[in-house]
Amino acid sequence: MSNKSIWDRMQNADKRIFYWILFIGLMVPYISPLGLPVAVTTSTQAYYDKLNSLPAGSNVVLSINSGVSAWGDCLPAMVATVKLLVKNNDKIIVWGMGQVDIDITWAKIISEVPALGTTYKYGTDYVYFGYLPTQETTIGLLADNIAGVFSTDKNGTPIANIPLMKNIHNAKDIAAVCTSDTGDVQSYYIKLWKDGPSAVPCAELGIAMNKSGDMPWFLSGEEFGLVAGSRGGAELEKLVGALGDGTTTMDAINISHLLIVLAIILANIGYFVTRGKK
Repeated sequence: MSNKSIWDRMQNADKRIFYWILFIGLMVPYISPLGLPVAVTTSTQAYYDKLNSLPAGSNVVLSINSGVSAWGDCLPAMVATVKLLVKNNDKIIVWGMGQVDIDITWAKIISEVPALGTTYKYGTDYVYFGYLPTQETTIGLLADNIAGVFSTDKNGTPIANIPLMKNIHNAKDIAAVCTSDTGDVQSYYIKLWKDGPSAVPCAELGIAMNKSGDMPWFLSGEEFGLVAGSRGGAELEKLVGALGDGTTTMDAINISHLLIVLAIILANIGYFVTRGKK
């Protein structure tokens, strides 16, 4: 029978055992989100509070300016936003620019929000216009005359035949803009919608690296909220009460960090316990 202690055996264990433990630990949140604690930042809380403060039935624009490649960072916040707007019975107008694959992103959002197409009626409660090229010019034109830019929705229905758009003509009829970005499209909304004659409140749902650039806009009041990356998405999911992909990502990150910290602690304990032994 071996006289080796458990510390001796752990120090000589096959490293692949740890990799398997890490792999299994990372699988858990992808099977079912755990909802491990995530502190809500001020910018995400402000975003949630502003949307919650809008009167029921407010018209809100979701501008999808991020592509499929940014789903990990941007999709959780967009899905949570749509769920919140549906919960508050707000009207949702969706379009996008800068990324030609936004149809795929919108289809994914629909699949994540079952109310769209069931209790929430297309054309009455929400409408999707699809992709338009250019950015700053298009955003400026939309501020003045939405029907002048979109004569039909994505399905080809004339805008005059869409009930939701009967009383929505320009930026003055919009209560808020939520823009999802990998670049700087939000700056055009700030310049042409928020700081323009319509003074429409704008917020950013961006990739994580956008946060440092957008934070001055949030702190100065140019953006009423800033939800950045999968961490921001997890925060918003927590506030909305609907755990999703953002929470899953943060659960996986937290589990991996906890396991690594535990491994470091055990390795150091083992070193000191066995130190000096031959």
